[in-house]
Amino acid sequence: MKILAIPGKMPATQTWLEKIIATTPWSNENIDVHRYNAWDLEQDFNVETEIEHLPSGHYDVVITKSIGTLITLKSQQKISWDRLVFIGIAWSIYSNIEKELLPALNNHGLPVLIIQESHDPFGSYQEINHVLLNMEHITCKEVTGERHQYSNIPLIGKIINDWANPSLG
Repeated sequence: MKILAIPGKMPATQTWLEKIIATTPWSNENIDVHRYNAWDLEQDFNVETEIEHLPSGHYDVVITKSIGTLITLKSQQKISWDRLVFIGIAWSIYSNIEKELLPALNNHGLPVLIIQESHDPFGSYQEINHVLLNMEHITCKEVTGERHQYSNIPLIGKIINDWANPSLG
């Protein structure tokens, strides 16, 4: 299996995402954890620049957090996947056109899991879930929180495991 992990804007989310993956059925797989160009060059973060530096190809799973969700949605000409996991969609930074990309994922017919904090300041669970009502291929799960930190790693891992292996849940 090939896994692509796309962290959030802050460098600390790279380690956080690695901890999340360690709790999933994919912990021993070939994992490409993307490192943002802005981190290495210590420059301002630019979504379009980061998309240019994203690896291309097909992945069994793409797992991403925060601004990485937007980068993933805007990179669909570069990357494809069989399963997609979004953690902490930074909904408030999406333009109106970009917001249309999220429900359009349902048209791909591939499983998507979204984990969103109840009161995430960048987009609450209720806001995200409302956009995705009655979507057959998109599952939206709520976790407690209000700081966009998603600190309950064991719970997030359990949600991913239950979704990835429903017969084990």
